Amino acid sequence: MVTEISLNTICGHATKVTATKEGKSTHIHIDTDCEKLKKWGTDFDMETKDLMEGPETVFAQKTEKAPLTPTCFVPATVMNACWLENGMISKRLASDKGKIEIIFDKLE
Repeated sequence: MVTEISLNTICGHATKVTATKEGKSTHIHIDTDCEKLKKWGTDFDMETKDLMEGPETVFAQKTEKAPLTPTCFVPATVMNACWLENGMISKRLASDKGKIEIIFDKLE
């Protein structure tokens, strides 16, 4: 199976995250025009232990290597793609939602 999630964010960079379950790991491919994300590496594998938080996860290592801004949605998108591929989030629910969004209701 394959999960693809596209992002259009306030930073202006276009990014697509593709996750593919391969045995006990999930292969991640990030297609982006963001130079900071390219420093993460655009292809890597996430093991089951990486689907939870902790100092030894792939995310912790990548964030240490190339920090992103706190407003970057790509780490959450990668996790959502992994969780979808590993059955931790329902693909039917995600498909029914279609998109999730942040709405800036009031900015003065």
